[in-house]
Amino acid sequence: MTAMTPGSNIPLSAPRVAVDVAAPVRLDVSGLLLTADGKVRSDDDFIFYNQPTGPGVAYRSGGGTAPDAIVVDTAAVPSGIEKIVITASPDGAGQTFQGIEPTATVRNADDGSVLATFTPPQLSAETALVVIEVYRRGGAWKARAVGQGYANGLAGIATDFGVSVEDEPAAAPAPVA
Repeated sequence: MTAMTPGSNIPLSAPRVAVDVAAPVRLDVSGLLLTADGKVRSDDDFIFYNQPTGPGVAYRSGGGTAPDAIVVDTAAVPSGIEKIVITASPDGAGQTFQGIEPTATVRNADDGSVLATFTPPQLSAETALVVIEVYRRGGAWKARAVGQGYANGLAGIATDFGVSVEDEPAAAPAPVA
């Protein structure tokens, strides 16, 4: 097992990997399928609890007792997708990662064996993180430790990668009596 540091990468020895992200609080974990230009092809490439499956990528709930995970079947990822970015954000509104550093664990999805772990260092005001990237390089798949934080939550990450983020609908004006 490898303990990764920011920017480090490992070759993936398994064709199917699961990346789970654990913290002392409940986290929302998601995956974004990105093309060579670093953007999603459409909102269908944003995989999370409300849209749990995409081409070669699936969201797996931990059911509250285990961390949520993104599972990547590298053989099923479309050829136009260069990387899958795994993100996490605290479930609590406005909660930051200060003092609740998450740990991502990259596992062989078929037997559960641990390939690597990564805990991003020195977090404070971040409300969402790009934790790990699973990417294609020269025909082989690798995982890279990222730990890039965002202070504007998952919406900030999603927008950066080209996902259309719907604002909450405005309340209808009250009728005038």
